[in-house]
Amino acid sequence: MTLRRPNLFAYDWGLVLLALTLSVLGLFNLRSAAPDPALVLRQLFAFLLGLGLAVAVQFLSRRTVFALAYPLYALSLVLLFLVLVVGREVNGAKAWFVLGPLQFQPLEVAKLGLVLVLARLLEDRPVLRVWDYLLPGLLALPVVALLLLQPDLGGTLVVLFGALAVLWVRGLPLRHLLVGALALAFLLPTVVWPSLKPYQRERVLIVLDPYRDPLGQGFQVIQSTIAIGSGGLLGKGYGQGTQTQLGFVPFRHTDFVFAVWAEEWGFVGVVALLGLYALLLLRLFALALECPRLADRLFLAGVGGMLGFQVVVNLGVALGVMPVTGLTLPLFSYGGSSLVATLFSLGLVLLVHRDRAEP
Repeated sequence: MTLRRPNLFAYDWGLVLLALTLSVLGLFNLRSAAPDPALVLRQLFAFLLGLGLAVAVQFLSRRTVFALAYPLYALSLVLLFLVLVVGREVNGAKAWFVLGPLQFQPLEVAKLGLVLVLARLLEDRPVLRVWDYLLPGLLALPVVALLLLQPDLGGTLVVLFGALAVLWVRGLPLRHLLVGALALAFLLPTVVWPSLKPYQRERVLIVLDPYRDPLGQGFQVIQSTIAIGSGGLLGKGYGQGTQTQLGFVPFRHTDFVFAVWAEEWGFVGVVALLGLYALLLLRLFALALECPRLADRLFLAGVGGMLGFQVVVNLGVALGVMPVTGLTLPLFSYGGSSLVATLFSLGLVLLVHRDRAEP
């Protein structure tokens, strides 16, 4: 493995500016949302760590990153297994390693490892026949199985959507998409729904009617939508949100951090935040289109697909139109593992795009 000196003029600084802006706004919002000021300091440490890793990886080459795809994937499987043995259960999922004040979620390594491996694998393998899905499926299966054992349904969906984004860009025949949609329509009521645990079924039913359990499962969704609606056009002001500051919105610094922002900054602030995420995702896919190598395009699409999926699901949960899944709002919610992994992934995106034209 050889180190290299980065050329600052070869980077897409628009993506850097968008990522830093969202991260800084997230810290700013967290200062109002966090129930404990110590959480802000932990998030600041995670931001600096993630930023440092994103800078450090720039001394590597694209070739080195893809050469580490399979070792990183293998490491992620080992970590996902170990967390079931020695991990700590948080919010019903045994998905965390705890080292003193620090917590680490191996899911973040698994997401990156799987996307990198699929990008390498599918570069020279077209997806035209049914058995062409066999090898990608065998790579994704152990990751999905270990996540479901935790259980972490939200993380499982992110991994699956990242894999689907890679397959989509690789080129899926229309007939395969139609067959997949029909199979999903059959499996949801016959296999998936009966397999869900009672609390998971209740989360789905709460989306249809949150007032079926207004003091239980529906409480957080009801309070979140009240907070978002009470923000009005311009919001109530920084730190002045009554629903969030008085503690009516649970998990207001993680799952429902969007409700804090919407109540304090109103419709104008919401449009600005959504605009930043839209620009970030559009920039990611624009960079993918600029890469001549298929593997590079697949990797960037996988990263962009996972980030986009998390944004849509987190906002959908806060608005009460999707079941609660525990997914953070990338770069914005409290969560050290998520923030470090997202910044590191974007650092790899910058590196791959930088080296796109090298032989």
